[in-house]
Amino acid sequence: MIMVLGAAVSGYLGFRRYEMWVPTAIACVIVAIQFAMFRVGNNPDVRVELYAFSFMLSLFVCYATYGIGRAIAQRFRGKP
Repeated sequence: MIMVLGAAVSGYLGFRRYEMWVPTAIACVIVAIQFAMFRVGNNPDVRVELYAFSFMLSLFVCYATYGIGRAIAQRFRGKP
C-alpha cells in the first residue's frame, strides 16, 4: 500500500513537472516508512537485503510513474 501511494504521488509530481530528484526522495521515504513498520511490528530481524530490494523496487516504480506523469503533462500541454 505504501508503494502504491508513493507511485501515485510520484506520478502526480511528474505531471506537475517537478525536478528529476523527486522520485528518489519518494523512494527514500517509502523505505524509511517500511523500516519503521518492520521495527514496530515485532520483526526486528529483517535483513539488509530486504531493504535494498525494496529501495531498488521503489526507485523503479517511482521513476516509471514519474515518467508517465511527465509524458502525460507534455501531451496535454502540446510540447514534445
